[in-house]
Formats: sequence, structure tokens, C-alpha cells
Amino acid sequence: MGNAKTARDRFLVGFTGVLLAAVLSSGAVSSGADAAVTVAVRPSVVFAGRDVRGTVRTPRDARNRELRIVVEAADYYASSDVQLDGEDAPATHQFTWKELPSGAYRVEATLTRENGERRSAAECFAVLGLDDSADALRAPPKRSALPDADTRSGC
Repeated sequence: MGNAKTARDRFLVGFTGVLLAAVLSSGAVSSGADAAVTVAVRPSVVFAGRDVRGTVRTPRDARNRELRIVVEAADYYASSDVQLDGEDAPATHQFTWKELPSGAYRVEATLTRENGERRSAAECFAVLGLDDSADALRAPPKRSALPDADTRSGC
């Protein structure tokens, strides 16, 4: 039985190495200061009165200074600013929005660096009410548009 365990261990070590090499070469794991800011909102459609959670990922970089999150709809606007301490700041930031009124929402995350450079990402979600029609869920206005942002995502 000792030989069976050794053979299995050799297979697992070899398989793990091949899998790790495939992931790294495919670019699925990005690292460094040039990685993009990402926004994920879950769920993407929710009934009014429920909570919506958002996760923002930022690259670790000594130049990172501030993260601004803007949530907007036709009749709703909220923003939050998070101070970032460069490389020591967490890479993942989580937000929860409670009991939002019905409508189409846009979440935008903007990362500001010490030299004023901005990187942004956006994602949309919908909050459904009892009296909503298809017209009620049109895309929200882009009030927080930043002309110098290097990545703009509409919904």
C-alpha cells in the first residue's frame, strides 16, 4: 500500500503543476499595478425591499489614494469614498445597499491615484417594484460621468 500512496502523490503533484502553469499562462490571474478595477453586483435583478451587494476589486499599487463608489438611478443617488493607503490597502471592498426603490441602477467605481490618474468600472442592476413596466427599467442617467476616466462602461 505504501507504493500506491506514493504513485498517487506523484500524480497529484504533477497534475497540480500542469494546472497552475495553464492558469498562469492563460492570463486568468492578473497581478500588478496595471490590473483593471472591477465591479460585481449581486443579484443583478432583485425585488424592491431586498439588499443588493457589490464587490469592487482594485489592484494593489503604492499610488492608490481613493476609491469612490457611485450608485445612481433616475430617482436615486448615493456615493461613498474610501481612503486607500497604497499597497497596504485591501484589494477587495464590499458594499451593501439596503431597501432601494424600484428602478434601473448603475454602480460606478472610480480609483484615483496620487498623480490624479483615474480608472473606473461600472455595472448595472435592476430593482423591481409591483407596478414596474419595461419602460420603468430604462438605463439610469450618467450624472457621474468622468471625462478623463480611462475605462467607461455604459449599461
